[in-house]
Amino acid sequence: MLIGIDLGTTNSVVAYLADDGPQIILNAVGGRLTPSVAALDPQGKLLVGAAAKDFQVLQPDRAASLFKRHMGTDWQDVIDGRKFAPEELSALVLRALKEDAEAHFGQPIERAVITVPAYFNEHQRKATINAGRIAGLRVERIVNEPTAAAMAYGFHELKDDKKLVVLDLGGGTFDVSIVELFEGVLEVKASSGENFLGGEDFTRTLAAKVLARNGESFERAEHESPRRISRLLQQCERAKCRLTKEESVTIRVPNRDGAVTESSVEATVTREEFRQWTESLLVRIELPIRRALGDAGL
Repeated sequence: MLIGIDLGTTNSVVAYLADDGPQIILNAVGGRLTPSVAALDPQGKLLVGAAAKDFQVLQPDRAASLFKRHMGTDWQDVIDGRKFAPEELSALVLRALKEDAEAHFGQPIERAVITVPAYFNEHQRKATINAGRIAGLRVERIVNEPTAAAMAYGFHELKDDKKLVVLDLGGGTFDVSIVELFEGVLEVKASSGENFLGGEDFTRTLAAKVLARNGESFERAEHESPRRISRLLQQCERAKCRLTKEESVTIRVPNRDGAVTESSVEATVTREEFRQWTESLLVRIELPIRRALGDAGL
């Protein structure tokens, strides 16, 4: 049995190929997405996924996230005195996805295909393969995320030759690939991207602007009261999602202990304000797009 894994910066997913196409495997709590978060509770128990993400709000110093951004580097996160490399933390997420697949099929799973950003270098790809090995998986192949997206949309089944521009603005990374379809074969002609650009940055910008309205610095608050910022980021992530359908949202700012009470300060944010605040982030996708187009001679 071969499974496919999208190892994401903020969320990951595992799937398999059925007769009628790719099918996502639900995790232990019935969700399609598994947060790419790992944590250690006070008893030393490892938490992964939704449990770790919820725990992170209460104990941000005992949790790790966004570690995909550091794959292939010497970066380490320290949790309760224990050092974790990016591939070790990624392995915890991969192992959780592997166990979900084994529960779904009722048999051991040892083989996987894992996607990575198209601009990942050799060190980053090797680190991803190593993470799979630590998780007990034999990584049969590493597939570029834009190529996987093109295949998922069925472009490889088209008969006409085409050139495609695939944009992938994820939770923590952005990449763009110029893909050429020729006689049913997909070939990546050029790729570019940014390792530190994604939905998480939009959430943090929203949180910083909410604090600025009260005359506070996000960086200082994060240093002095990490639990408060962790709770605020949770509030802002939910608000960001709601703004896709609503014209305005109200965010309640936690106190220094990270608690939201009836006396908490409220901040109302409109969709237009959010667009203006994050415009500088969105503009950053233009340079990688132009670079990829130039490399492909387009």
